[in-house]
Amino acid sequence: MKENLLVINHAYFFFGTTIYAGTLWALRFFFYQSWNALNVGNVHAHFVGPTRRATTFFTVVVPLMFVASVVMVVTEWGKAQLWQSLVGLAAITVSTVVGKGLIIPINKRITAGVADDATLVPLLKRWMQYNDIRFVVMTLGWIAMMWYFAARGGLVRVLG
Repeated sequence: MKENLLVINHAYFFFGTTIYAGTLWALRFFFYQSWNALNVGNVHAHFVGPTRRATTFFTVVVPLMFVASVVMVVTEWGKAQLWQSLVGLAAITVSTVVGKGLIIPINKRITAGVADDATLVPLLKRWMQYNDIRFVVMTLGWIAMMWYFAARGGLVRVLG
């Protein structure tokens, strides 16, 4: 029973890491260029709604990811896969600090309304720069989690 719960816990953390990293990959590679066309006339339709929905979604997913990552670190303590657990915990921590401390304030400022494009454009550029940090960090977290499951499942031995 305990082993099944740990598998569910660790799988949830990998699931959350995958969705978080995937969202940032989509933002970086598919949506980033379109953000250059935003202006005060269309920013609410194309920025405020999507960021509000993402924030709502990740407000539920991320706290559970923290719990799952701590459980993972504790249960892997002293084992070979501890480092992947620690990288995963570090990734979600850094991403959360950047998100809550740097990105959410920009979201709130844009949502409240900006007077002109000269104010909006630098905010969006800063917003993307901060998301680039999360893109790199969550990609590293995803790689660590993939490595963890490959190592625990014997895939590394099979491929090696």
